[in-house]
Amino acid sequence: MSNKKKLLILLHGYGADGNDLLPIGKHIQEKITNIEFISPNAFDKCELNPFGYQWFPIDEDRRYIFDEHTQKVTNRVFNEYVKKEAERRSLSISDVILCGFSQGGMISLAVGLRSIEKPLATISLSGLLMNEIIPVGKNQTNILMMHGRLDDVLPIDFYEKSKNQLDLQKIAYDCKVYDNLFHNISYEEVQDLVGYIKTIISEN
Repeated sequence: MSNKKKLLILLHGYGADGNDLLPIGKHIQEKITNIEFISPNAFDKCELNPFGYQWFPIDEDRRYIFDEHTQKVTNRVFNEYVKKEAERRSLSISDVILCGFSQGGMISLAVGLRSIEKPLATISLSGLLMNEIIPVGKNQTNILMMHGRLDDVLPIDFYEKSKNQLDLQKIAYDCKVYDNLFHNISYEEVQDLVGYIKTIISEN
């Protein structure tokens, strides 16, 4: 595995904050010592939970459309977290791995597909690919989508639809479904995540 330093950026879910994913970041860092991670807060306070944050408001119809607002959020995540934090560490964008849970997973996929400069990987845990998102650039980031079959917040149908969207656009990806997982992150999933990150680093 390459010893070159990598940056893992963890994006939390709706109504949570950066602290929510700290244990996962620390575990990954213990297993992959050349990784540094950050787990920032989203930009806006959550409309439904004043103690948490949101990357974007939730549509009442839950259509999850990639619109002008989510494009602005995606650009801001890229500029303020991906690009700026990489530059601070003298890393390139291709040394960055984005991993998000739920709404953070949606933003992670959006950044990976819409940015001209591609991160090494974009990972969605219990997230989805937003509707009407058009990828930018010929070269694509490594994509991993992981989802619980029993997810009662973003049901498995969203995961299947996301796969279909990527298939239609001929974009390669890896994926895995966890039969007994609800809308949360399991130990098995984290172990698979570590293995995946090790693999893409070794191939980079």
